[in-house]
Amino acid sequence: MNTDLIHQLAMESLTKKLAQTEGQAAQNEALYLVVASELQLMKDVLEYDSDLKDLFEEVKTKREKGES
Repeated sequence: MNTDLIHQLAMESLTKKLAQTEGQAAQNEALYLVVASELQLMKDVLEYDSDLKDLFEEVKTKREKGES
């Protein structure tokens, strides 16, 4: 059996798998950054407008209680 060929094929397989895994990790990180940015913007808006924050808290409480 040709161990060099086996080693080469194994390395190619590992390289492809690592590239796929890292690609998915990069997409997840990008999605996280976008969502975190949007969440921070919403928090900033609520902190800026106290009436809107009060309304948000009121609706949140109703939702938690299962009210319409």
